[in-house]
Amino acid sequence: MGKSHDLTDIEKSMIIGYRAGGVSISETAAFVKCSHSAVVKVYSNWKNQEGAQSRRANCGAPRVINDRAERRFRRLVESDRRATVDTITAQMNQQCTRKLSRTTVQRTLLRIGLRSRRLISEPMLTSVHRKKRHAFALQHKHWTLE
Repeated sequence: MGKSHDLTDIEKSMIIGYRAGGVSISETAAFVKCSHSAVVKVYSNWKNQEGAQSRRANCGAPRVINDRAERRFRRLVESDRRATVDTITAQMNQQCTRKLSRTTVQRTLLRIGLRSRRLISEPMLTSVHRKKRHAFALQHKHWTLE
């Protein structure tokens, strides 16, 4: 039989509070309306991990680029905004002792909030330019091809 639903943070805190107060597992499960094993699991996680309910922060391999390298990375990117990922990777590999892959550089760019953009050549129109163009269009709106 599968589980019916995940416990909310309020229910988890109620379990922790009741168990820390000395209430039995069965009474806590009856009050929160969850299974006996859920009470045991939530309370043991809280007790063993000092209150941390999520292990998501500890998943995966450690990052190659730490906070200090990330700041250096940001300065490097902001010094040359038109640099490609390959050139940034080459520059970072010259500075760092660990070699970075192109994918790592791309992921780091996304994590620090730098997205790729394309340059669009548009005429730089000021409000004066717009007024002059509008006046020209009004003056010549009745012209024909002749």
